[in-house]
Amino acid sequence: MNGFGKEKGFKGMLKKIFLTVIIVSVLGAGGYFAFKLFFVPAPVIEGLDAFKAISSEKKIVINAKNAKSLVITIKQNGKETELLRDAVQGNEKSYTIQVKPKELQLKEGPATVSVIATAGFKETPYQIESIIDTVPPSLEAGMSPYFVPVGGGGFIAVKSQDADSVFLKLNDYRFRGFKAGGASDYYIFFPVPIDVKEGSTLYAVAEDSAGNQRIRPVDTKIRGKEYRSSTLNITDAFINTAVVSLLNKTETSDPVGSFKEVNEKMRGEGIAKLREISKITEPKMLWEGNFLQMKNSQVMAMYGDKRDYVYNGRKISESVHLGYDLAATANAPVEAANSGVVRFTGDIGIYGNTIVIDHGMGLMSLYSHLSAISVKEGEEVSKGAVIGRSGSTGFAGGDHLHFGILIQGYEVSPVFWWDSHWIQVNIYDYLSKGNTAQ
Repeated sequence: MNGFGKEKGFKGMLKKIFLTVIIVSVLGAGGYFAFKLFFVPAPVIEGLDAFKAISSEKKIVINAKNAKSLVITIKQNGKETELLRDAVQGNEKSYTIQVKPKELQLKEGPATVSVIATAGFKETPYQIESIIDTVPPSLEAGMSPYFVPVGGGGFIAVKSQDADSVFLKLNDYRFRGFKAGGASDYYIFFPVPIDVKEGSTLYAVAEDSAGNQRIRPVDTKIRGKEYRSSTLNITDAFINTAVVSLLNKTETSDPVGSFKEVNEKMRGEGIAKLREISKITEPKMLWEGNFLQMKNSQVMAMYGDKRDYVYNGRKISESVHLGYDLAATANAPVEAANSGVVRFTGDIGIYGNTIVIDHGMGLMSLYSHLSAISVKEGEEVSKGAVIGRSGSTGFAGGDHLHFGILIQGYEVSPVFWWDSHWIQVNIYDYLSKGNTAQ
């Protein structure tokens, strides 16, 4: 073969290599584009509903999934302002956006929030029609008790216009207000849980759907209260009966551990169950007059009693008793302390067989350790109607009734609610004098 032939063959080989490279590149690029187009998941942005109503200072938390870039803008009257622009690192990222309409020169009224999230060749646009609302609702705190002791409860009536929710705030606690007769009237029954410190401040809060709040201090002083303390000796006999059976066992090799599990873990679970039950309540007052104490009963233990439990000379646990233990005869009839609707019947761990009656607006009564229950959930009961029998179910050392008053899920001392004078002065007098401060 001459030189010309060799050159021609070499050029042909280069051509083939070049074509092969082109084909591989095209296939690779096509595969890459196909991967980007068909296999890269579309971006998803969560939490955008918070943009529907924007208050005077709105903190909005959103979560971006599968996005590689994210741009958020707000537009009003032809003016567009960027709220966020980011190149997302990783598959998921959270953002906290502070929106302050006045600083952004946004006016009261409608605006449009646009969100564009991209991933590969995929783009997910969102558009949220928003309302700029920076005016908080009105709030007028009404008459309130001069003081409430720790472990007690109270009542306040307030007025608020344009509010979507009204509540009392006490430290980290929040107690819901209920619409009353007038369009702007709200009633709030509130507890002072036993762990609240003396001198804590109550605040009335009105909030609208945009998140604007109006806050007013309430002229109610929180006073400390000393409760009784006692030491209880725990015997093996008590552990082998009341404790072991609650753990669904017939014996235990760890009496101390078993006692602590019941007294601490199960007690906490029972308290949490009562809080959950109390979330559903009638939005009106169903009761009237003072609450009834169990007939012919003696007080065996009081609210707030602090108990140290001692086993073989050593303290092994402690608790605070949050109701009144009342005893009469074995299997004594138990009456509804006031009229209402039966909210719960059944077993609640250390409380045993239990009835909870809803008296409306978050006020409930609790009947525990029952040997028998004669009402059903949803049943309306009248004051004084027999609803069950006393017993020793749950974490009880003998036949008695554990009676409690719950306000918005927290047990308070029942002694005030047995007192017709206290109810007249602290509730009915406020209702008859109107809601506004005098």
